[in-house]
Amino acid sequence: MKGKDPMKKSKLVRAAALAAASIAAAACNLVPVKREPPPLPFTGTKWMLVTERRVTGEAPYLEFGDGAVSGFSGCNRIMGRYLQDTVGAGAIVFSAVSTTKRMCEDTLMAVEERILNVLRSSTNVRVVVDTLRIDGSAGALDFKAWLPPPPPGQPAPAK
Repeated sequence: MKGKDPMKKSKLVRAAALAAASIAAAACNLVPVKREPPPLPFTGTKWMLVTERRVTGEAPYLEFGDGAVSGFSGCNRIMGRYLQDTVGAGAIVFSAVSTTKRMCEDTLMAVEERILNVLRSSTNVRVVVDTLRIDGSAGALDFKAWLPPPPPGQPAPAK
């Protein structure tokens, strides 16, 4: 090998690779990392149903705790039991889901029927930040966490 030192070439390649890695690492530090806040707890949170149409009167919601579900469908009170997996895979099964027996306008009865059908067929639950999704063979329901208003004189929490 005339005039070329293989060791010198190898050192140059390593130095160039190290310089490129250093530049890339420095660039990563300049970009702020946007982290998603942790999810709200499944139990102890009041979950308000997200509907396509505005519901008159009290909004539908569910609350979970100690294996019991309770809430309001927009027409009747909802109550039942649930069993959730303990490993965090999101599996859930509802049982003994029932309501009080008031009759309401057709729109509210349709919302109630949809809630009951999804709960009775549900297999999965997932919480992402302040959103709850319950999936089942009858479809899915989406909920937003109800956050109480701040005390007077305090700013609202940032979203």
